Amino acid sequence: MMAMERSRPAPVDQRESEEAAVGDERDLRRNLHKLLNDTKERQHEIASCPFKLRQQIHEANALITRVKKPTDASLDSEVLNLLAHGGVEIVRKAAHGSIKYNVEDYIRRLKHKYVDDPENVDVSAHPHAFKWEEIGRGQFSAWLRPAPGTTHMLGPMDAAPPPKRTVVRQKKRRVVVGDGVRPDLLDEGDILHGDAASKETDKNMEQMWKTLGEQPQSKAFMVELCLNHDSFSQTVENIFSLSFLVRDGKVCLKKHPEGIVVTKVSQPKHKDGQKNSKERLQFVMSLSMREWNEWRKRVSRENTLMPPRVEGDAGPSSADKRAKVAE
Repeated sequence: MMAMERSRPAPVDQRESEEAAVGDERDLRRNLHKLLNDTKERQHEIASCPFKLRQQIHEANALITRVKKPTDASLDSEVLNLLAHGGVEIVRKAAHGSIKYNVEDYIRRLKHKYVDDPENVDVSAHPHAFKWEEIGRGQFSAWLRPAPGTTHMLGPMDAAPPPKRTVVRQKKRRVVVGDGVRPDLLDEGDILHGDAASKETDKNMEQMWKTLGEQPQSKAFMVELCLNHDSFSQTVENIFSLSFLVRDGKVCLKKHPEGIVVTKVSQPKHKDGQKNSKERLQFVMSLSMREWNEWRKRVSRENTLMPPRVEGDAGPSSADKRAKVAE
């Protein structure tokens, strides 16, 4: 049979102390509510009488020492806010001239308060008649009090600045320069035509220009001029070379019912020796394997004009291999 454990009752003294603490909290909260309501009701009186404002501040200071919970602190802060508004109103009224004091009135009041026989003593001739020690304690002691400030748990900061890091500069390494090598000398042809690929394009342009000049009236259909029955890549290269001839203004392209005609251009010179520059237009054309095969069907091998070129040791291109497989 299992024995059930019961929590032991708290000691009598502990229960009484807890009940007393709860009672103190309720009493504190009741007093704070009472002070808050009283301040709201007497706000007009507080704003017109500095004595009543000081009295309310003393009551609030007596309760703030017992405040421990946020709810009570919020009530006390609300009371402080109302009292601060009352103090602002008092200062505003004094600034507007409701309390009129000048220098003569101030000296007269000091004389009646700090001189033994103010009616018969001429303070201008006997300034020692003033009780200067009491004047200092009564009038100016508040000015010499230490200014209020915040308290800190760890005290004032006494952190020394971090030590300055010394920068270690490494010596510059001397770069070892090798022996001077004479650069390759380029002739005029290399400068004008560039690498081997550009030279090959120039040769192809010259061959196309020569082939076009051999035709009647220096005209030919573009398909017959550029088509290569055995090589798709050479067909593309021929079109590429033709585009350069058109760019240089050596040939022009014209529409014809049977296709595009390529014609040599003779550019007459003006009197000042400059060539006549006509408006240039650009267009983009595409050529796929399917279109190339259509050209081969419509144009016979005997009617093609550009001679085939030798591919070299590399063999036929991958595009030409795919064309052979398609056949």
